[in-house]
Amino acid sequence: MIPAIETRQLTKKYGASLAVHDISFVIPHGELFGLFGANGAGKSTLIRTLTTLLAPTSGDARVNGFDIVKQSDAVRASVGLVFSNENSFYGRLSGRANLEFFAALQNVPRPHIRARVNELLDMFTLTRYADAMFQTYSTGMRQKLNVARALLHNPPILFLDEPTKGMDVQTADDVRALLKQEIVGRQNKTVFLTTHDLYEMEQLCDRIGVLAHGEMRAFGRPRELLEQTRHKLVYEMELAQPLENLVLHLQSANGIRATRIDGARVEFEIEAEHFSEKVLWDVIYGAGGQIRKFGPREQGLRVLLRDAAQE
Repeated sequence: MIPAIETRQLTKKYGASLAVHDISFVIPHGELFGLFGANGAGKSTLIRTLTTLLAPTSGDARVNGFDIVKQSDAVRASVGLVFSNENSFYGRLSGRANLEFFAALQNVPRPHIRARVNELLDMFTLTRYADAMFQTYSTGMRQKLNVARALLHNPPILFLDEPTKGMDVQTADDVRALLKQEIVGRQNKTVFLTTHDLYEMEQLCDRIGVLAHGEMRAFGRPRELLEQTRHKLVYEMELAQPLENLVLHLQSANGIRATRIDGARVEFEIEAEHFSEKVLWDVIYGAGGQIRKFGPREQGLRVLLRDAAQE
């Protein structure tokens, strides 16, 4: 079966600067793929390249089976695109009028526009606000209308660049549930989502990619990535006061590696299969230290995502 998205050594340069470099992956139809990365990692550049807004410098990619350079019109007809900072709606028009206007631009058949707009307003729980001016909408409502607009022409693939950015917690959870259960689950669309929200990654994604400095550092299903880190934990500890030569003391405890020391606050990684809490206590107290707080900060997938993004 033809993949929803496939890239082979895709590279985009701005002058001498590499924005994305040698990106290769395959995403099947009907999955929710999450691309994780810090600001500046190259997430938006990758989306803009895959949706034909930017031309690749080298390599190639296909979206819905179409070459992003040679068949760009077919690619654009196959995708919906959402950016979190979208500002092209008309403030003095209602939400409904905005959607009807953009539906006409996207060549939705005129007899079907009203029904399609009503369907999407209902899907995104915007019907009661449909005839209010867009400029009165909250940030969450605007972003929901933004996602609805991307679905007007019923594309099989949806690209979302940080779609829940700026939303309150409840609205963000509602949008995540809609994406997972309705858009992917019932309609079997493919969603390509970028985020730097670890919670969003863990809750939503069938497959995950980690982008750092323009390179794909990890790619796979959450279970596969978790298997790589199943023994790895990150702990934080607060001492009563800074302890001299703490790194040397911790090195004597098997399975512990200090990663950050800030005065009396210590962050360290633990290989869980070797870790003995008693050994850690003996090392700290034996060196004259006192522990005020101690506990896990990150584990499993969160450790992998953090490490890959920071390398």
